[in-house]
Order: sequence, then C-alpha cells, then structure tokens
Amino acid sequence: MAVGQVIQDYDTDKLFPALGFGAKIPPNNEVSHEFAINFNPSNPFCAGVMGIVSAYQNCVRQVQLWGPTNVSPVINHVARFAETAKQNPTPNVQQYFVLLVLTDGVITDMYETRKAIVKASHLPMSIIIIGVGEADFSDMQKLDGDDGILKSPSGEPAVRDIVQFVPFRDFKNVNLIY
Repeated sequence: MAVGQVIQDYDTDKLFPALGFGAKIPPNNEVSHEFAINFNPSNPFCAGVMGIVSAYQNCVRQVQLWGPTNVSPVINHVARFAETAKQNPTPNVQQYFVLLVLTDGVITDMYETRKAIVKASHLPMSIIIIGVGEADFSDMQKLDGDDGILKSPSGEPAVRDIVQFVPFRDFKNVNLIY
C-alpha cells in the first residue's frame, strides 16, 4: 500500500482502473479473467489507493477465486488504454500506464501473455508482477527482460523491457531503515 500511496501522487485525477482476473464473479458465477473489481465494467476506476483497497475488500467477499491464472486479458485491457493515449495525445499532458499484477499462482496463459507483452512493448506502459505465496515462479522470470530480450511465441522481440517480476517472499521480511 505504501508504494501505491507514493505512485498515486503522479496521477493528477487519482483515479485508477482496478481489474481482477481468475474468479467466478456475480451474478452468474462465471469464471472471468478480466473484470472490474468495483463491478462496474463501464467505469472500473477507483478513487486513490484507498478506493482500490476498499473495492478489493468488497470484491473478495463476493467472488470465488478460480484458476487458471490467465493474465493476458488484463495486459491487453491496459494496453488498449495506452494505445488510445498514444494515438490521441492531450496537449501538455503525458500519460504512462503501470499495470500491477498480484498473483498467487503461475501464469497459465504464458503463450498469450508473452504475445501481449511484446505487442505492448512499444506503448507507454510497464508491468510489475508480484508473485505472492510459495508457488514455483521460475517461469515468471522469463517475462522479465533482465536476462535477455523477451520474444513472442512467433519470435518477435520486445521493443523494450516493460516487465519487472518480484517474488514477494524475497522481500516480505525485509526491514527498511531510513
């Protein structure tokens, strides 16, 4: 939450789209890999970090978390925001999008995810993936371009490294001293 409170100050309107994936959602309990956590698909925006936290807490009480862990739909959703901003620039306003993905499981749509990341690598966006829990996240490192250029399944290279993967377990017991 501390990171979000710092980052939110770089956004003038403090409105953040908050999306969920991998859950059975009301009212039909159908599995969705792309849904607004405030349950308003036409306006998925939450007011500030506290709005995101409140929407998340409400959402978790109403959904049933459900695999598989497919994240490409959410990446493509944010990429559409970034593409629109790139093609329709507002004078004197720069827009950059950061997708924060929290997952307790290994991504199961790796083929589609690699394709979505490479396609988005020319857009004004970055993706931070935080692996929570004790799952084997070794495949997640492949999405992070620190060890080489990510390529789509067809071999197309990413224009730039837009993914940072962080296994939360490596940092959860770190005490920060200021």
